[in-house]
Amino acid sequence: MPRNNNKAQTNKKNNNKRHPLIKIKRRAKLIYLRIMRIDDPPGRIAMGAAIGVLMGVLPTFGIGTILSLAAAFVLRANKASAVLGSIIVNPLTSPFFWTLSIMVGSFIMREDSSTILTRLKTEGFLMGAGWASLVYMLGNIIVSAIMTAGTYYLVKRAVIRHRKKKAAKRLKRLEGI
Repeated sequence: MPRNNNKAQTNKKNNNKRHPLIKIKRRAKLIYLRIMRIDDPPGRIAMGAAIGVLMGVLPTFGIGTILSLAAAFVLRANKASAVLGSIIVNPLTSPFFWTLSIMVGSFIMREDSSTILTRLKTEGFLMGAGWASLVYMLGNIIVSAIMTAGTYYLVKRAVIRHRKKKAAKRLKRLEGI
């Protein structure tokens, strides 16, 4: 009888691993650990991650990873963290960044987002889309700038904290020997 119970627990564990939120959490932790383990100065790692986030949030139409790698090379930032940073935008997070960009752009342009839709209908797609893309780009530039600065600060701080903890553990282990 205990075998069936263990089998049920194993199945439950496997089902939990398949849940979308669990997958997102596990992927985020994996990216975090990969960035923390990069052997480079914290500033270079943070700059690479910030470049990756910038290229991920900007509308780069699928080539954000390549652009972040190129920018990291030119700016002498960490290339691995740039690639990992560009992963922030994926099919799950894209709608969030698009919506946020439109909301910020609408707020700055003092437009109601429903007005943009109306303009698309009345002025035709080409003229209305031009205005909508202007509102979107203005919001996206601001969102990208905030996300980039925040990423640089948070990643640099996290890498420094991680290394201090690691050094303290190593010292504690050496003292115990």
